[in-house]
Amino acid sequence: MNRNITRIVAIAATLAMGTSLAACGGSSADSSKGHVYFMNNKAEVVDQYKELASMYTKKTGVQVDIQTGAAGTYDATMKSELAKDNAPTMFNVAGFDQFAKYQKYVEPLQDTDVFKLLNDTGKAYSYTIDGNSYTLPYAAEWYGIIYNKKIIKDYCAKSYAVIKSADDIKDYKTLKQVAESIEQHKDDLGVDGAFATPGLDASDTYRFAAHMTRLPLYYEYRDANTTFSKTIKGTYLKNYKDMFDLQLKTSPTEASMVSSKTYDDVTSEFALGQVAFYPNGV
Repeated sequence: MNRNITRIVAIAATLAMGTSLAACGGSSADSSKGHVYFMNNKAEVVDQYKELASMYTKKTGVQVDIQTGAAGTYDATMKSELAKDNAPTMFNVAGFDQFAKYQKYVEPLQDTDVFKLLNDTGKAYSYTIDGNSYTLPYAAEWYGIIYNKKIIKDYCAKSYAVIKSADDIKDYKTLKQVAESIEQHKDDLGVDGAFATPGLDASDTYRFAAHMTRLPLYYEYRDANTTFSKTIKGTYLKNYKDMFDLQLKTSPTEASMVSSKTYDDVTSEFALGQVAFYPNGV
């Protein structure tokens, strides 16, 4: 793999936050063979990246440096590093919002050997504009509404329940009715609310700035037969607002306090059985 191919391998995949800095390469690196500087955003896989980098350097002689952005500061770190002469040669992006920020730093990949290694699904997931594909997808994330089975089962056994089982929740109208009903009867159910707090601390906003935004964007892009656009009509944004407002009104936290709620705070609400629903992903 030559340096050009190395440069584009990670110009794709996912956005998250990281917590450490690591440099790899070792004594087998040869500066004349090039240099890879990878900006990583996944702290949970730093060790695996270090191992991969070491193996790559041993095989090719190319030095690989990996920096992982601190939690909640990936964008700030990227902005700073991209302004330097020795800018990252590879970096992660996720979601259309991130791609829009960094699009000017990437080049079309559809004619490269590495892009051709993708299967049809991978190629379809690459961010494409006017027939040019700019990213290489390498990870997939699933997200939705996680629910506490015991709480919902207990709720369904009540005379005031609007559903007989979780399987009856097949649309937003039903979800809204269930959430409002749980909120109304939370004392009887022994919970603090229907939904986990929609926390807006930097550690938690990805659930609403990434996960939830992708749904209205997906349907708008589907209508326009594209995978990316610099502008949007906002066709489905009311659905987004309705969903956020529902969480806001049925969570344990006053609306004026949600900006202070961290990822750990709202995860604990669900983990401790204080709420029935928790939007998130894996």
